[in-house]
Amino acid sequence: MQIVFETDEAWSLMSVITSCIVDQSGISQEGKQKLRRWRGDRAIGTVEMDELAVDMNKALGTYLDEKTERLVRRRGRYVSTKDLAR
Repeated sequence: MQIVFETDEAWSLMSVITSCIVDQSGISQEGKQKLRRWRGDRAIGTVEMDELAVDMNKALGTYLDEKTERLVRRRGRYVSTKDLAR
């Protein structure tokens, strides 16, 4: 399975997550302001947002690869990739 976020999808997800943190967490006003500035620096179309989207896709891909079990044919039988790592 492969999931890839487009930049606008990554921006939407980042916006929802940061909004929840600002609205529902117990962080200080200073922390909220820093988070808002960080989010503001990553507007759609900025280099920072493009880099964040790439990083999000890398992290998601790595996580899915670790959770996905694949079978590989070895010497006439199928072996799990998790067994090969051992």
